[in-house]
Amino acid sequence: MTTARRRPAGEADGDVTAGAGQATHVRTTGRRPTQRAAPPTQPGRARVTVEALVAVEPPREVRLHPRDRFVAYTSTAAGARQLFLLPFRGGYPVQLTASEKNAADPQWSPDGRRLAYVREDQLHVIEADGGRDVTVTTAAGLKAPRWSPDGGRLAFIARPRGWSQVWLVDAPVPRRGRPARDPKPPVPVPVTPTGVDIEDVVWLADGRTIAVVASRPPHHATAEIHLVDSKSGEERQVAGGPDEWASGPRPLPDGGLLYATDRDGYFQVVRLSADRRERVVLTSGDRDHGELSGAPGFAALPSPDGRRFVHIEIHDGLADLVVAPTEGATPPKRGRGRPPKNRPAIVAAGEGRVVNPWPGVWRACGWTADGAWIVAVGERDTAAQDVWLLPVPDVAPGGSKARQLTTSMPAVLTAAFADERRRPAERLAIRARDGLPLEGTIWRPPTATGKRGAPRVPAVLFAHGGPSAQSLRAFVPIKQLVVEEGFAAVDVDFRGSTGYGRAFRLGNIGEWGHADTFDMIDAARWVLDQPWSDGRLAIYGGSYGGYLVLCALVAEPGLWRAGVDLFGDSEIAESYRHGDRPGRLDLGRQMGSPDDPATTELFRRGSPVYRAERIEAPVLLLHGRKDKRVVPLMTERMVEALEIENKTHEVHWYDDEGHGWEKLENRRDALRRTIGFLKRHVLDEPDPGSAQAE
Repeated sequence: MTTARRRPAGEADGDVTAGAGQATHVRTTGRRPTQRAAPPTQPGRARVTVEALVAVEPPREVRLHPRDRFVAYTSTAAGARQLFLLPFRGGYPVQLTASEKNAADPQWSPDGRRLAYVREDQLHVIEADGGRDVTVTTAAGLKAPRWSPDGGRLAFIARPRGWSQVWLVDAPVPRRGRPARDPKPPVPVPVTPTGVDIEDVVWLADGRTIAVVASRPPHHATAEIHLVDSKSGEERQVAGGPDEWASGPRPLPDGGLLYATDRDGYFQVVRLSADRRERVVLTSGDRDHGELSGAPGFAALPSPDGRRFVHIEIHDGLADLVVAPTEGATPPKRGRGRPPKNRPAIVAAGEGRVVNPWPGVWRACGWTADGAWIVAVGERDTAAQDVWLLPVPDVAPGGSKARQLTTSMPAVLTAAFADERRRPAERLAIRARDGLPLEGTIWRPPTATGKRGAPRVPAVLFAHGGPSAQSLRAFVPIKQLVVEEGFAAVDVDFRGSTGYGRAFRLGNIGEWGHADTFDMIDAARWVLDQPWSDGRLAIYGGSYGGYLVLCALVAEPGLWRAGVDLFGDSEIAESYRHGDRPGRLDLGRQMGSPDDPATTELFRRGSPVYRAERIEAPVLLLHGRKDKRVVPLMTERMVEALEIENKTHEVHWYDDEGHGWEKLENRRDALRRTIGFLKRHVLDEPDPGSAQAE
């Protein structure tokens, strides 16, 4: 990030213009804020600060060595995400890569001697001792490298032709003897056609078949799982369809497959037999046991012997890890006669056991080779993500306890987040104006008890991105910062969110910026009625959440004191035409095409830029110049409309960022700007060093 001009601490509000490519614009309304004392700090109490929170670098993309020797993960070092190895039995982590470009998605080879990983659009293979790092191939949008069971080939997803296709390439062999004088680079070949967008890929146990998850034309409305012959390219659909979203295929040792499906209204885990003729539903109940993307950590994982599996169970903003049997549950007896060609699934859910040691957001990363332990990552609102080793009931030695393998929280933050210093999170449960149940989570300052005589506080409502996502009770620095500054933080899972079943997830089809916006407004009105609320509200969000910020500001202008929009849409028809293909598909499956006369009015209704004159609250807009999902044009158009209407706003651009903040200095800057903006416009605190502050 480069800034041509920063406003000095004592400079008065007014029109401020920086150099090309980096600007801050301010419009003021003439309202004089009243001074308010900062939130009281107990003597000696550890403070939660921007500097401390940005210093937290948790391990991500955790992958267990095939023989339990190391845990590979990525973490930021020297300004980019690097690949690290942590000895499984104890010791210090070793940094394996050193580059100015991010490393992502490490994958162990079956023999454990090498790791495949992605560096921007390049597929790399590096030896476990770091001695040799080979660039295998380069392709646009390259992601998800996956080793064949024999280690001879690598499958990956790339978009050189505009669609996400699966490609195969010969894997480089471990170095032996003198290298060839004129080595021939391996040539990738596609195994799936154009016109189909592949979201996930995994090898089956036979080493020839690949399971792929894709959204398919013409509507791309759901996800299907197809089995693809890696030699002939022949495909066979095994799950998903017009009324079913299937995700997260994972191979079973016997040649079968585990996957998640929302066929009954909630994501359940299904076992597909090796002959593809029998399906057994292994979970049940009105909770999601999987997730749309089926990404690592959210997909069910079978044990090495295939007798058990571990899966997530989502409830109350939490994700538990549950171990259950893949065999042993008694299926109902079949009737007489020839079985039908397409057999219905059998529901034979066995009893599962929660294995995480405390409530939080947990994801499974792998099983140890003996099937006695699960490597997982866990986090909660007061603790960042760390790697844990969880014992499997009835398999691990008696008396085994969960063990934490990494510690990502600095000691100063561990003290600041001690239970006795923070009020525990509370669940929100209300009904929207049309009767739809809504849930969320609330964090309040310790003094905001709601009792008579206790201080009342303002609140910041948080709208998550997606929209097909959920506000899990994970470690989110901005929420902890606003509580530290004397606000209540309120998560709201508006209609369209995941974690509440298919019907709720599809609740904003055709309703972008409308019904989901009213959900946020209804939650805000509920907050105003609480005894701990002082009546001042702000709204914050990124991506789709940033879009909802703008929608809420124009839908109910008198409700808000401030809004913070991070890289959000402002005109969704233009976003459809200018954004990248994954974002366009997501918008299209939920809103249709803006070129269809039947949807033209819905797209305009859901575009807040056309109603900017209604906005009353000051707005902070932050955006990356390299964003391809929500292109900078979206913020440029909104800023133009705000300037025309002479609305109070600030905008800041990050020249070196895409859809979100990768660089530490940008994360720090965005947090500081946000907190400063909220304090000025909600708490009525003057700028430090200004005449009013004196």
